[in-house]
Amino acid sequence: MISALGQAVFGLLAAPLLVAGLSKLFVPAAGLSWPYGSRLLAAPHGPRLAGAAEIGAAALIIALPGGFAALVGLVSYTVLAVVAYQLRGQKCACFGAARLAAVGSAHIGANLAGAVVAAAALPFLAEASPLPRLVGCVAGSAVLVVVLRHFDRRAAEGTDAPPCLEPVFGVRLYVSGSCPACRSLHTLIDRMEPARRDSITTVVLNPGDERPAGFDGLGVPSATGLDATGEPVCSPVAGIGDVKALIDRIVVRLPGGTHAG
Repeated sequence: MISALGQAVFGLLAAPLLVAGLSKLFVPAAGLSWPYGSRLLAAPHGPRLAGAAEIGAAALIIALPGGFAALVGLVSYTVLAVVAYQLRGQKCACFGAARLAAVGSAHIGANLAGAVVAAAALPFLAEASPLPRLVGCVAGSAVLVVVLRHFDRRAAEGTDAPPCLEPVFGVRLYVSGSCPACRSLHTLIDRMEPARRDSITTVVLNPGDERPAGFDGLGVPSATGLDATGEPVCSPVAGIGDVKALIDRIVVRLPGGTHAG
């Protein structure tokens, strides 16, 4: 017989699936960052199908006996870990419109942790006890929503730098070797056109290195725009979103002396 606390663990396993599924179903497709473009998985149908599958899996984890519920959780989180690995470096509407960092090791690790917990629960074949599972699901969902809102606000705040009105012909990017966000950003940069990548100068900051002027208080990745002579223009920015937005503003020199934004 599984204790009420043990039954609540199944609810905690269901919570992320439920929140993710509801987010995909109720957030307008225009507000989702969705990485798939094939006919079956393309927006707006793709997010809805994925959301419905996640909600269905959450319902089965709540309703099925222990071992079967654990099996559903194991399959669900294993699939999500594989998908996260394939999407690393891309932005994905994992939780609807929540502005999370690009998919990286944290997403993969969280899904693998869910798979491990589910695998540990496989031997328990007791009948489902819906009430403690529902309590665990509600509690886990509430905590997850609070965490998502926190990250959402942090992403929205950015660096509070004033908008740059000068033409940007290059970007000087500051990273460190121990920065997961820097690795995610480089994955995004690797997928840009060569001319834009060639306009980025990357400086690796080692522990103890002095920050460049104007970058006090900013973390990594951080960057500053450069004019046509290579001199800094506008205020420095930090964070994946703000840095990528700055890189996207680079005026790319095309053959023949023309430019493209």
